[in-house]
Amino acid sequence: MPPAGSAEEGPGERDGFAAPDVRGAALVDEYRDQVVGLLDGVRLLCGDVGLPVADHIADYPAVHSALAESWDVVLSALNEVLRDGLPVTAAPTDPSAYVALLDEIRRTDHNLMLARLRHQDASLGRVREALATLRAARSTDELIELATEATGLLGFDRSILSRIEESAWIPENVWVGRDRQWAREILEAGCRDHRVLDRTLVETEMVQRKVPILVHDVQARPAVHRPIAEASLSRSYAAAPLMAGRDVVGFLHADCYYQGRELDGFDRRLLATFAEGVSHALARTEMMDRLAAIRTGFDRLSGTLGSAVGERVRLGGPVPRPRTAVSSGGATQRHDDHRPTGGDGEHLTRRELEVLRLMASGDTNGRIGRRLVISEGTVKTHVKHILRKLGAANRAEAVSRWLGMEHQRGGRGAVPGLRRFL
Repeated sequence: MPPAGSAEEGPGERDGFAAPDVRGAALVDEYRDQVVGLLDGVRLLCGDVGLPVADHIADYPAVHSALAESWDVVLSALNEVLRDGLPVTAAPTDPSAYVALLDEIRRTDHNLMLARLRHQDASLGRVREALATLRAARSTDELIELATEATGLLGFDRSILSRIEESAWIPENVWVGRDRQWAREILEAGCRDHRVLDRTLVETEMVQRKVPILVHDVQARPAVHRPIAEASLSRSYAAAPLMAGRDVVGFLHADCYYQGRELDGFDRRLLATFAEGVSHALARTEMMDRLAAIRTGFDRLSGTLGSAVGERVRLGGPVPRPRTAVSSGGATQRHDDHRPTGGDGEHLTRRELEVLRLMASGDTNGRIGRRLVISEGTVKTHVKHILRKLGAANRAEAVSRWLGMEHQRGGRGAVPGLRRFL
């Protein structure tokens, strides 16, 4: 698809380079113009020697490389003039012109280094600002939305938050700062083709070594998630693991597509610092999801019991009491009239467990369908099977029974929200 909004469409931008108030490591216009003018001076003095053109001066690494190349060109020209006593071209023959140009290159490189350090210092400060926005999340779903969007505060243009489930890489949310429709298309491309994390994917390194990664030449690399790469048109990206204890449970990817620049090591470290904070926030919303699901289940069960009692009293019948049954050993056992007896959940299929986990986190049938890339009708069928297998009368009772059974078993599947990451 043609990316909605080329670099020229954004306010305050020109030729794909960030305006001075854009956050991140992109080169601001003031410095870019200074470097372009300097390169023109080198060409005037030394001739057309193949130095980078203005469109290639997009970020600090590119500028540093161009200045280093210019230094070599001017120094070589100066040595030739001093050796032969002749001008290299029709340019001025006074060696002081070359010396002055070398001094200007050195000063420019030094000033840009200081500017880059200021950018980095400011960016690290914005990590705190970005993490502060996550405090508003009251569920894991809200946190996922906020976390991807907060990467924009760090200077990134787009981000993807994914979970890992049984070695499968499953995108959860995509944020594109300028185009929500494009974000949906990237998410759909990733959900249609869940990739297994094996040696064919560079992301496997994050799982094995628990370290962030930096990927360049995305469109030419076979070891990336090809459907996402083709849908996003990404040139380079950084990615960091999301942790739960010592386990990698998800990924956070980001790039700077609209800024038209290559990401570097600092971008990787910046994203990794933010991802560490997101991991802590996920642990918090996990507990909130669990409490909310349990509260909802018990509230609905209490309402059902209360309605039944009220109906009997209104009709003049006796208030129900627990039944007793005699076991084979003669002891009495107590049963709840309103809690179905069968259904231990042992025979739930993998897909039904996925649906049940999303039910526990409060997702609707429509949202479950979008997450699992199945129709809403198929979700309803799975829900019906789940209710039957658990002996539950409704969704809330099914979730409550499942949470209770998983707690007794010591299983991990009982936790809603974040547990779909674990």
